[in-house]
Amino acid sequence: MIATAAVPKDGRAARSFRARRALAAALLDLLNEGVERPTAAQIAGRAGVSLRLVFHHFDDLEAIYASAGDLQIERVRTLSKPVDPALPFQERVAAFVKIRARVFEYVSPVRRASILRATSSAEISRRMQVARQLAREHALHAFAGELATAPAGQRAEVATALDSVTSWETWEFLRSRSELSVKQASRTVERMIRALLTGGN
Repeated sequence: MIATAAVPKDGRAARSFRARRALAAALLDLLNEGVERPTAAQIAGRAGVSLRLVFHHFDDLEAIYASAGDLQIERVRTLSKPVDPALPFQERVAAFVKIRARVFEYVSPVRRASILRATSSAEISRRMQVARQLAREHALHAFAGELATAPAGQRAEVATALDSVTSWETWEFLRSRSELSVKQASRTVERMIRALLTGGN
């Protein structure tokens, strides 16, 4: 699991930490603006530093992407507040999907760009796996009660199905392939959750 970064207490180390974070944030900004493969020069320009300083803090672009991936995961954690599993089912579905829609709308530009690099980047691939695991845990926590009442021999299958219908990949299909609005996509995901866990529609 990627741990949340803490600012070092040592002054020199803290300055280096802040510079690395600024470069990681600059990379994320560029990806969010649709620049699928930002160059080191573009990252430096966005961060307001020299190109030389980029490679003073990072060995290569792979290292910058790794740092940006960690920062993105931290940001996603702040958006993915746990849904109280004690809430009534319908309230939980609505609250969960509202959070999931907000997170997925936020991460989609970076996720699309990451997919393009994941096959050639072990660092990006690993962080995408962390993001998928966080999303799965968020869903399983929210609907732990329903999963617990599923027949013992089917719980793993139901959990996998829940992970699938609430995944970024499903959201991307609804938003990009089916061209649904956020509201329409949210209603569709809510319908799938209800159908899966209660047989409702």
